[in-house]
Amino acid sequence: MKFTAKLSEFSKLLQKVVPAVPPKSTLPILEHLKFDLKGNILTVVATDQDISILSSIEVGDPEEGGVLVPARMLNDIVKALDNSANFTFISDVENYEIKIITSSGNYSIKGLNPDEYIQLPELFENEKPDFSNNKFNVSFPKGVLQRLANKTSFAISTDEYRPSMNGALFQFRNNYIYTVATDSFRLVRAKSEDENYKFEEEFDVLVPLRMMEFLRKIDEEVKMSMIIGMDKITHVRVDYNHTVIVSRVIDEKFPPYESVIPSNINAIVTLDSKIFLSALKRVSLFASSFSKLVKMRFENNEVYLFAVEDSSGNFAEEKIPCEYTGEKIEVGFNWKNLEEIVANIDSNETDNNLIELQFVEPIKPVLVMPKRENPTLLSLIMPIRY
Repeated sequence: MKFTAKLSEFSKLLQKVVPAVPPKSTLPILEHLKFDLKGNILTVVATDQDISILSSIEVGDPEEGGVLVPARMLNDIVKALDNSANFTFISDVENYEIKIITSSGNYSIKGLNPDEYIQLPELFENEKPDFSNNKFNVSFPKGVLQRLANKTSFAISTDEYRPSMNGALFQFRNNYIYTVATDSFRLVRAKSEDENYKFEEEFDVLVPLRMMEFLRKIDEEVKMSMIIGMDKITHVRVDYNHTVIVSRVIDEKFPPYESVIPSNINAIVTLDSKIFLSALKRVSLFASSFSKLVKMRFENNEVYLFAVEDSSGNFAEEKIPCEYTGEKIEVGFNWKNLEEIVANIDSNETDNNLIELQFVEPIKPVLVMPKRENPTLLSLIMPIRY
């Protein structure tokens, strides 16, 4: 096996696949990248058995073949080389010794027989999906899937004892998609609506947090498809450019979140998100490091924010304007959770940076919404009892 390539292009290829290599595995073979050269197309695969990534580039002077390459070693070497130069990659067909040759140096790595790599039927035995139908496939315009992942990933639970919350729920409906995440203290639902969706049937899939972190980095047009096994969805696949990522889905039932979204709203507070965040950050400096409690009182078109540090007695209070005409409400929040909820609302999702806090009563979940007709983002946060 032999090829030449630009280090800059090869480095980008590695950046795509290396994140799927486990740092330490009970199967040492998984700490390798699988190289396969056919014609002038080099395909590289990495997996930790939960997530598999395949990406490819065109190379020069090809001699077909395959080899398993120690991932971390190769990545470290490429990072240390001159990114603007070219290099030659040679693998001995008998002992799989790998040589990397540049204009200024030669480097040797011990590779392995590619036949020793594990089988990945969900990646290699599934043909590229036919996106002419929308049964279990969807094409996302540039940036849309990335937005759904960005808007919800921060609210995914990392509690291993709550596996049903360790991912984001994708709900595919007639002409829209919901992506939902919750850690039981807060909930976020982002929406993408497009007349081109038109799914033949409704279906849900629970995508793990780690896959969501990959999706956050893809600012491209993306094709997403579901892999079916034993009459149920077992994997989710995304295709973009010359890269494929396949992830197991979470085989758990997501909490029935619709039941906790309040409908009988009794009070609405409208305020400027930037002014509110600035005040919250200042007052939070005085909050308990344990409870992170910041108290708020809404009355007479004003919001009063309070925090006190228990051990020292240090105290902070601020007042900012709002629109509020209901009865006085006092409520407490974990300031960090609330800050992330509010900061997650971009200025282009609201009118004049305005947001709404919608209350049923002080101890019930509070809706946090961009102030806009037909908003595409809904957030929910639980108050703290005090």
